[in-house]
Amino acid sequence: MEQAAVLAETGSGVRQQGGARLRAPTILALLLLVHAGWFVWESITSTTTIDFFMQWSVPHALARKPITNFYSEAGQRDIASVAMLEAASPGASRAQQQATEDVIRLNDGRIDAIGTPFLYTVFGSLSSGDFRTDQKRYMVACVLCLSLAILVLGNLLRFPLIATSLLILFAVTDYAPVLSDIRMGNVNDIQLLAVVLFILLTARARPLLAGLVIGAVTMFKPTTAIVLVLSVVVGFADRDFRHLLRMLAGALIAAAGAFAASVAFFRGPTVWVNFLNSLHGTLGGVSYPLQHGNFSLPVLLFGATSGRSAVIPLAFVAAFSWLLFATRRSADTELPATQTSETEEERRMHTAFAVGGGGCAIMLLSSPLVWVHYYILLLPLSLYVMRPVFDVPLLNAKDVASSAGSLIPRRIAFALPFVLLSMFSFLIELIVVNDLHSLKLWCVLIILATASTLALASYYIWQERKAFA
Repeated sequence: MEQAAVLAETGSGVRQQGGARLRAPTILALLLLVHAGWFVWESITSTTTIDFFMQWSVPHALARKPITNFYSEAGQRDIASVAMLEAASPGASRAQQQATEDVIRLNDGRIDAIGTPFLYTVFGSLSSGDFRTDQKRYMVACVLCLSLAILVLGNLLRFPLIATSLLILFAVTDYAPVLSDIRMGNVNDIQLLAVVLFILLTARARPLLAGLVIGAVTMFKPTTAIVLVLSVVVGFADRDFRHLLRMLAGALIAAAGAFAASVAFFRGPTVWVNFLNSLHGTLGGVSYPLQHGNFSLPVLLFGATSGRSAVIPLAFVAAFSWLLFATRRSADTELPATQTSETEEERRMHTAFAVGGGGCAIMLLSSPLVWVHYYILLLPLSLYVMRPVFDVPLLNAKDVASSAGSLIPRRIAFALPFVLLSMFSFLIELIVVNDLHSLKLWCVLIILATASTLALASYYIWQERKAFA
């Protein structure tokens, strides 16, 4: 009895020491996050965020001047004329004046309007009318969306809190897509949070809510439509038609709500017809070659106007569909009752990353229009390929002793996800200067990292879905 009491006290002491050791790094990580928050705030207040300005300007101009079709070139020049008049007024802030000057110079006297009517409805409804105020609020909201998305991913993938905190710190201080998004003020952080919520809700078997989220964000910006396509594929692959129908019902409800809201805001459905007519010019890539920063694989391989680029998304979707069908569970497979719940939850989690994370990666590799900040949407798959590092002791001493030849492959497997993630940070700063050769090199590096992440994730998804088949 005395020996048991001593062991109990010893164990309690070890746990207390371990807790203290854990708390200290966590507190330090949180302090670093506070510093990162100040760094982000300084970046927000010192940049013009030209993408945000364009999204803010469209509904702002429409409230002051009726414009029949703001998707046309004439309509975009009308928006620019309203913006220039406001920038010249005494009440305009220096930030608004600079943003107006930069956008009109970059777009040859226009303000580029390529967003969906629902996007402009959201921006117009939430705008206060003051550019500087709205800009700060919007950028703070974007950083919160990014941080929350990484927190949700860390929790879903069972990362330690300190690891999740350091990932947020890395993202806001050294991850090139995030830094680009902070400078530009695009909507990719909002999209990221929506995709992460879709993954979470799908993994938790909440298909209706998952459909609502992905349907709404696709109406907000259609680049996530591929996630819906892969959701249909996985529904047929796994023969889970009930889940698929509920997800599609949620997506349709969200789409109908977004359509109705935008029709009410613009007082008619004509705006959607104009938007659909403008898509050919936007997706054609003619106005956005590599020299302008369009890091698109189809544009790199075939040029901005080639029709052969349609082969790329078809090939990726076909390959990923084969992976999902090849790893589906046999119809006659029966699991023990004690394993059914846990096994289904684990399988759903890997499938959710295949659809949400894999869909975003396929979009990035096949879209004719991809800016650097779009690669924020690769984060779910990037963190997914890191999961084995935190989930299993990769360099276990007993394993190494029993198989000395496995040490190098294990170290490569440990390092590779981090190398792929870091390819979006400090490495690109070493090669980027303002010439076409360096832009091509940067483009190749980013596409290589994206394709490698998708390949590694596909291998893990194959293993895990097979294991739970």
